[in-house]
Amino acid sequence: MKVHNWFLATTAIVCISTSALAGDTVTYAPPADWVAPKPIDAARSAGPAFALYDVQVHLEGGVVSTYQDSAIRMSNPAMLTQAGTITAEWMPDKGDLTIHRIELLRDGEVIDLLAQGAKFEVLRREQNLEQRTVDGRRTATLAVPGARVGDIMRIAYTITSKDQALGAEMQSVTGLPLKPFPIDNGEVTVSWPKSETIRWAAFQGPNDLEAVANGEMTSVTIPLPLPKRPEVASLAPLRYTFPSILQATTFADWSAVSRTMAAVFEPETKFEADGALAEQVSEIARQTRNPLDRAALATRFVQDKISYLANGMDGGNYIPQSPDETWQQRYGDCKAKTVLLVSMLRALGIDAEPLAVRSSAGDALPELLPMPGGFDHVIAHAVIDGVDYWLDGTSIGTRRENIDVVPPFFYGLPLREGGAELVPLAPRLPASPLQKAVITYDSSAGVHVPAIYDVDLAFSGPMAATMRTASEQLEGDALRSAVLAMMARTIGDSQAISTTIEYDDASGLAHVRAKGILTTPWRRKDEIMQLVPPGAPASEVSFDADRARQAWSNVPLLLNGPNYRDYTFTVILPDGGRGFSLHGAKSIKTKIAGIEIASNASLSNDRVSVMQGVRSAADELAAPDIPEAARAYAAVSNSLPRIEAETDTLRRWDYVGANRKLLVPLEKAYAELIEQATEPEDQAANYVNRANFRSGIGDLAAAEADLDQAIIKGATVEMYYDRAQVRQAQGNLSGALADYRQVESLGGKGASLPAQAELLGRMGRYDESLAAAREYADYAETPSDAQQTEGAALMWAGQKEEGLSMVRKAADRRPGDAHLLNAICWQGGIWNVVDASIMDACNGAVEKSNWSAPFLDSRAVAYYRLGKFEDALRDQNAALAASPDLMPTRFMRGVVRIKLGDKQGGNQDIANALQLNPDLKAQYAAYGIEPAK
Repeated sequence: MKVHNWFLATTAIVCISTSALAGDTVTYAPPADWVAPKPIDAARSAGPAFALYDVQVHLEGGVVSTYQDSAIRMSNPAMLTQAGTITAEWMPDKGDLTIHRIELLRDGEVIDLLAQGAKFEVLRREQNLEQRTVDGRRTATLAVPGARVGDIMRIAYTITSKDQALGAEMQSVTGLPLKPFPIDNGEVTVSWPKSETIRWAAFQGPNDLEAVANGEMTSVTIPLPLPKRPEVASLAPLRYTFPSILQATTFADWSAVSRTMAAVFEPETKFEADGALAEQVSEIARQTRNPLDRAALATRFVQDKISYLANGMDGGNYIPQSPDETWQQRYGDCKAKTVLLVSMLRALGIDAEPLAVRSSAGDALPELLPMPGGFDHVIAHAVIDGVDYWLDGTSIGTRRENIDVVPPFFYGLPLREGGAELVPLAPRLPASPLQKAVITYDSSAGVHVPAIYDVDLAFSGPMAATMRTASEQLEGDALRSAVLAMMARTIGDSQAISTTIEYDDASGLAHVRAKGILTTPWRRKDEIMQLVPPGAPASEVSFDADRARQAWSNVPLLLNGPNYRDYTFTVILPDGGRGFSLHGAKSIKTKIAGIEIASNASLSNDRVSVMQGVRSAADELAAPDIPEAARAYAAVSNSLPRIEAETDTLRRWDYVGANRKLLVPLEKAYAELIEQATEPEDQAANYVNRANFRSGIGDLAAAEADLDQAIIKGATVEMYYDRAQVRQAQGNLSGALADYRQVESLGGKGASLPAQAELLGRMGRYDESLAAAREYADYAETPSDAQQTEGAALMWAGQKEEGLSMVRKAADRRPGDAHLLNAICWQGGIWNVVDASIMDACNGAVEKSNWSAPFLDSRAVAYYRLGKFEDALRDQNAALAASPDLMPTRFMRGVVRIKLGDKQGGNQDIANALQLNPDLKAQYAAYGIEPAK
């Protein structure tokens, strides 16, 4: 019974397999004699949501009866809305629903809603049709009449269950809620007469439980809620997170379960010898005599030709439909598909049987009591040439190449007439890859500009099935978004010129492909540009698991086996590969904790190729073995291949003259992106992306033109910011100012006011500069931010002493603040008022910032003002070694190098800086700094 989704876990009436005498109407009657109703303190209006939560399960004579009595406090309007409508679900051909009471407790009064004529309305509809489940389930609803905030609503009902497939056998599994689940007074009881032989156990429950005899009855009781369970170790196998349950059953062992279920399945594993299905089997036999090929074809036939539809009507959830019926109807659930597959395999001369499995947390099965309820899925187990194969008719994509893959079910129970015990699905290394990645990066234009990528991700098995569905259902923007999301997990964010998902029915492989532009994948590390192969499987192996706590010391690490990933990466290098080197081990072949790792890398002319394979069979690693595996993998990880570039490779300012032609493929790719976009917002985004690329190489006029178009397509605050910076870099101060003011008109929240104050100061509009700076005080995050801005404006106006004093006051309020010390250093340097106190601020800023490049730049300007050119050059070299793209620093280094007599080097620095930011010359001239002739 459901009063709302919030209560689903505790108040749902779900009947998996119940009495064949059930009806499709709700019955109303008192509870059975074995029920002992619990009292409730109706006077206590405050407390947890459940004033009472009482579950009593009784097993007798092949019938399992579940009584539940819940009292819910309607403590607020939200609770009244959540609990005000009761929903009950049951399956008329399998179970009965009997309502005992529906009451409202109010101010000591019991309002009997059943006595007042309240009745459930039965809706005859399939609740789960969208999940391909037709089970005849009925839904009964009742909007509780007259309920008010402050009431306690009490509901009691019983479900009886007798499964014809189980005969006299019984089984029960009852969930045990844990704190902080809101129960005031709760209890779960399982009872049975002494004449019944019942096995019971609490999984993840109390350890001190005992069955209590009372006359002719025996029972086990657990108070609720249970204490909150301790935190589980990370990456623990699922049995460690299995829910707390109380189990009870008449099954003596797994063999008894196997025999009972075989009696249901075996009669159905046959089909008419001269029927339509027999002809299909004969066709497979004609294609090949190889038993493994036959098994693959039969499995593919069941997967592809029979759609999945769970039909739980007419006979119970454990009774499958016949193979002929399944073929005739062309649909079936896991039972129907399995008996069809088993019957086909046997007809093809292959030893096969049904195998019951648990689709999730199957590793917990050996710790659970033997009962059919421990399973939720059934597959086919075939033995060919002495090798076990586990074939799932409800999956898709099984082919000869991947038929050996072991599904992650851990254990299974063969359904045999003579009985069987649980068998482990022993993991083994897959023979062929389940995932293949072929990735190419074209970095021939250089390591500081975007790369063109081409990626092909191939999948087999269940993942291929998912991709097949996507290929059939997705198109346009939806397809593009899906592909880019998959690409992001491998190569990061990118822009795609083409995206496809294609499924090859013959091979069972799904290919996800994309081509496009990627922000440079090269990263600066230790002053060297470096590329690490993206999405390489050998780099994604991990044994990182915290087992430091005593309680976790024996918890295994969950691995992802069985799995097999194949990977090929190629990068096309600039300048024929000159100046590039391959680092790490050229060849790696090792096995760590059952995971095979192979890697081969080579550099030839302008190409680096990396091929890797990671194959794993193990599904978990014992806790004592984790540290050794982690140490062994650390050595492998440190030797994985990487590509490094010499420092003299093309920089962003080098794309002039003949080098410009290197960018033609990128320009073409950006043009394709713009042309393909159909929506204005996508067009605008593509113009912005190209503008960023163009501004990054100093093509500022073209970048501004792109931003113009982006603003026309759909203006945003960020676009105006970008255009303001591009305009300022070209020396168009009035245009930049107009854009910053447009930012504020669009809701910039004052963020552009410091930039406006700076521009106005440079333009000689000092009053406006001060006005903008003082206006910023209303928006600044801290008073010191506002004081820095106003101080800078004052200094532009010629009030150097007053401006510097204001910045120093801000620093006095935050002694040692590196950013404020740097502000003093910068303002003192650019306005040529450097003294000992300014240098103290400069040194303090550099040291407290751990030699940050921008702070080194500020101190270099101060050194320049003092004529300490060698000291200035040392700071500039250090700053540019850490951040080579600091164009103001590069410009000033040029000025300093000329002062030191290195005219050629100095002029080159200045030219490089002005290539990307021509305004730097006028900006520093405004400070009174100009290169010597």
